[in-house]
Amino acid sequence: MVKKVLVLSDKNVARSQMAEKWLDYYGKRHIEVWSAGLEKGSIQVLAQKAMAEAIMDIPEYKSKALDELNQNTFDFVLCFDKEVENKVPVLNGNPKILLFELPDPANVEGEENVRLQAYNAVCNAVDDICFSFVQDNFQIVE
Repeated sequence: MVKKVLVLSDKNVARSQMAEKWLDYYGKRHIEVWSAGLEKGSIQVLAQKAMAEAIMDIPEYKSKALDELNQNTFDFVLCFDKEVENKVPVLNGNPKILLFELPDPANVEGEENVRLQAYNAVCNAVDDICFSFVQDNFQIVE
């Protein structure tokens, strides 16, 4: 049976977008993935650049608020911020909520190359988290 995974964030503009793409990639046809924010924001261009450098384009991705999703039953909810984890609303399916604390790269100041390094580091961390999450929770052999 296909499992349903929600990646929940504050505004759905960087880490959650990255995770949606990585989980789609690693989970293939075995999991369905959505990302959303507690509220809607604007996708961060540096998040798109970091993913493109990882050969995982997300230019078509749009920020979504949780209440915009047509899905409200999940098996897992992944969060990258303790504050968001504390605000996860009641969802159908009694999902297992997992916290993987990662810094928000939007908080890094400086020249674009310095900020892009922060996004690349977060992109790599999200990749590792998503790979491990899929390996630890799903029997995927291909």
